[in-house]
Amino acid sequence: METNQGTKNRTDQPWVEEEEHLAQTLDVVASEKQKLEDRLGIVDGNDRFINVLDDSSSDAVVQQFLIRSQLRQLHQLRLSQRQPYFARLDFTPDQDAPKVDWLPPGKCSQVYVGRWGVIQTPEYRVCVADWRSPVANLYYSGQIGRVSYDAPDGSVQGELSLKRMLTVEEGRLTDMQDTGLAGQEKYLTDALSQLTSSRLKEVVTTIQAEQNAVIRHDPMLPLCVQGVAGSGKTTIALHRIAWILYRLQKTLSPQQLLILAPNPLFLSYISRVLPDLGVDEVRQTTFEGLCGLLLGKHMPKMDQSPQLRQRLNMTKPQRDELDHVLHRKGALSLSGDLQAFLQYWEEACLPKEDILLGSTVLMTRDEIRRYCLTDFRHFPLAVRVQELLKVVKRRLKTVTEKAHDAILSAAEKRIEQLLHAMPDSPERRQKARVLLDSRDQRLKELSELGKTFPKQVEKRFGSMKLLEVYQLFWKRMAEADEACQPVYETVQRLSTKGRAAREDLPALLALAKGLYGLNTPDVRHVIIDEAQDVPPMLVKILRDIFGHDAFTLVGDLCQGICGDGGIRQWSDLSEGIFRKPVNVVALSTAYRSTAEITEAALSVIARHPVVGVGHTQPVLRHGDKPVLMQCQNQTQQVSAVLAAIRGWQSEGFRGIGVVAKDPKSAKKLHKALADAGLSEARLVSEGDESFESGVQVMDAGVVKGLEFDCTLIADADAETYPDQRFYAKLFYVLCTRPLHRLALCCIGQPTAHLEHAGILRQEYGQHT
Repeated sequence: METNQGTKNRTDQPWVEEEEHLAQTLDVVASEKQKLEDRLGIVDGNDRFINVLDDSSSDAVVQQFLIRSQLRQLHQLRLSQRQPYFARLDFTPDQDAPKVDWLPPGKCSQVYVGRWGVIQTPEYRVCVADWRSPVANLYYSGQIGRVSYDAPDGSVQGELSLKRMLTVEEGRLTDMQDTGLAGQEKYLTDALSQLTSSRLKEVVTTIQAEQNAVIRHDPMLPLCVQGVAGSGKTTIALHRIAWILYRLQKTLSPQQLLILAPNPLFLSYISRVLPDLGVDEVRQTTFEGLCGLLLGKHMPKMDQSPQLRQRLNMTKPQRDELDHVLHRKGALSLSGDLQAFLQYWEEACLPKEDILLGSTVLMTRDEIRRYCLTDFRHFPLAVRVQELLKVVKRRLKTVTEKAHDAILSAAEKRIEQLLHAMPDSPERRQKARVLLDSRDQRLKELSELGKTFPKQVEKRFGSMKLLEVYQLFWKRMAEADEACQPVYETVQRLSTKGRAAREDLPALLALAKGLYGLNTPDVRHVIIDEAQDVPPMLVKILRDIFGHDAFTLVGDLCQGICGDGGIRQWSDLSEGIFRKPVNVVALSTAYRSTAEITEAALSVIARHPVVGVGHTQPVLRHGDKPVLMQCQNQTQQVSAVLAAIRGWQSEGFRGIGVVAKDPKSAKKLHKALADAGLSEARLVSEGDESFESGVQVMDAGVVKGLEFDCTLIADADAETYPDQRFYAKLFYVLCTRPLHRLALCCIGQPTAHLEHAGILRQEYGQHT
């Protein structure tokens, strides 16, 4: 039975051996770093002035690529000087195992695993295996004994005789553990106990088997991850990006991966992780930002009313009515309705009469149909109309050129007749001038006709303006189904102002694709975070736009606070979207919060259970119980919040989130805390693009997806958070943000969501 203990005894032989090996590895890292700096001409570590003259030649492009690659490698070597690896595996491949050049079959090899691979040149000896490499799978999923991993040349089976976790800080060995299950749990608990800023850096070292399976899932197949709050969905999705780029490095560039996040603040939050994973230049945007790229000049102005904040101020009947509208706009069936409408509109928009210029037929009705429905069918509809107008213009030019020549010829004939009929006199000159002016006027009108007539013809077609066509679509839907009338009314109200709501964008993309085509970037894999709030229609249109099934969707149905605007259950994605079967994986272990916080949060969501979500298992990391401070008035409330923050700061916590229900309440609380002496507190609003540490005051609409060392919910009373499903999900989101401490404050009766939360209750006036 293997040992499960850490050691810091510097006289133990294993410790001495590991220190010697660390010193040798650091020498290799320093040597490789120096070689790269010499190759790049870097002096004193200053690489800010390295540049390649871009003369648009192929050589310059290649040189830029090589230098960027070398600079990235140099950055990783510099980081490796502080921590070259975090684990050691002693592995003996079977005699008949596929030969891997640095793991000879039948011989025990020591494999050190780090965030980045370290290769010693010129012999190209692997000193440290990259955590994304196939053999590193043994660290994440292998136990001591018989194990296997999949290599490019086939499955490698063998014996894993040692799995040692190593803590290296600033180039020094500070701890090590030879691990079985108990040792892994201790290592994980120690890492999770760190503050948020340090914890993000430790993700690679603490990836668990269920998370590892998600990271290494086939990159070409659709994957849907139901992850409970704190299960590491977002960071695991980012590590999946790093793994995909490593796995497909010869055929995939970072720009061909796309991360879709719910808001700019969330993008700022995740951007702290990617550089330490050796990942840069990955496309990161919100869905609204992506639509701006895809639609270009056709992108409508957006209604900026935050939907979640609207829901917070609605009664339940009002929310139910909104959910009905959102469900209709985001339903998967809408895709078929939109395609049917486009088929209808491509005929309905056509002129019903011949195109005439006076008595001359420029194009018959049958020709119009043939051009638009057959000859130009490979073009989007609006482009077909423009191509048809080109034909009209050519025919118009032929007719007007003949008319031009006829006018000139007639004018010349009449002038000549005038010259022969009358002697030179003021009267003859006056008549000649009238004839010439008449000729010039007719020629001018003919010239203007070449410009105005095509525009007149274009007006005879139905509208090609995106919002007008969208409004017409919902009008027809409402005429066919009375249940769509509320949707039509909301669309009409905004579109007449030249605006659209965010939930309109999936349908607008589908229409724009049929009307104009889209400015589609080269994207080979799509990662959608907070996918529970994404309508199925959006996933469908993205799949159609990018033309592949390489999607990773991560989310939590328990955090679906956008009502029926999002996914009701993951089976919504199983049919009608992807061509290949969707693999739904559950991450059921909550790693973020202590067991006490997790259990309190689970009691909140248990009041309104969510279909499709299994049992949640908290990591056995214990801490203080959540505390509810009951106050008599707002003065006590501010004092209680301030006291909690100061207490946490005295314990060394830096990332503190203070949450009020809506922006008005958050702004008021922020001002009160500033007046009370908490000048360092920052007010965070929707649309903010930077995520910072320290004390942050925000409303419930922007907190989802973030995490803090400590979280304080400032208005946890019954009136603010009624006992309804919507508020249960929202309150659950708020309660699952902290790693270490959760406190709640209320004036009067606390919310019913805390009834079975098992929290400590304090009458604030009696305990301050």
